[in-house]
Amino acid sequence: MKDKISPFVFEFLNDLSHNNNREWFMDNKKRWQSVKEDFLEFVEDLMPELYDMDKTIGIQSAEKCMYRIYRDMRFSNDKTPYKTHVAVYIATGGIKRHGRPGYYFHIENGGSMAGGGIFMPEPNTLTAIRKEILYNIDTFRNIIEADDFKKYFNKLWQLDMLKQPPKGFPKDFEGIDLLKYRHYVSSCEFSDITATTDGFKKYVMDIFRATYPLNKFIIDSMN
Repeated sequence: MKDKISPFVFEFLNDLSHNNNREWFMDNKKRWQSVKEDFLEFVEDLMPELYDMDKTIGIQSAEKCMYRIYRDMRFSNDKTPYKTHVAVYIATGGIKRHGRPGYYFHIENGGSMAGGGIFMPEPNTLTAIRKEILYNIDTFRNIIEADDFKKYFNKLWQLDMLKQPPKGFPKDFEGIDLLKYRHYVSSCEFSDITATTDGFKKYVMDIFRATYPLNKFIIDSMN
């Protein structure tokens, strides 16, 4: 059983960040394959326990949930060809189903994280989530104010929050600030040392358990 990330994963990603070009990558292709295998083995060992907690993700392979290392440079000023992290999004249908809430796991030198929720939901989905909060404000507050949630996430991710209440919702609603989110995401950062220390798999599962009520709330709003 794979309980932690191997140090050579961070070593490779660090080297890649300083040599982000095709020639270096091709010369180190075997190292990349070892990194990918180590990362996927860890995630595969995580999957059964995650599925036992949340049946909505379905039974699937870690590789189906893993993002490619190659960057899409078509619409970016940054023309470096490779990402300097490895990541998975575990949800119904894998990474091709971003429209569903799921569990995110990301390894990067000095920037690793785990969490969940839903990022960039479709407009209809976002409206449904906001309506669910409007009608069940106490339930939602209990989720994001729970001890386990605050232990790992403190608060929801505040990227791109609206400055004004969303259209179609009462401006005098007691929880109006909770309707201003564009993404309903939980995110917990951890150190390289934590990721390479015994017991890391349990730590990641504890993070996922803390975000499960948020995911369930979102799924209920979509049904």
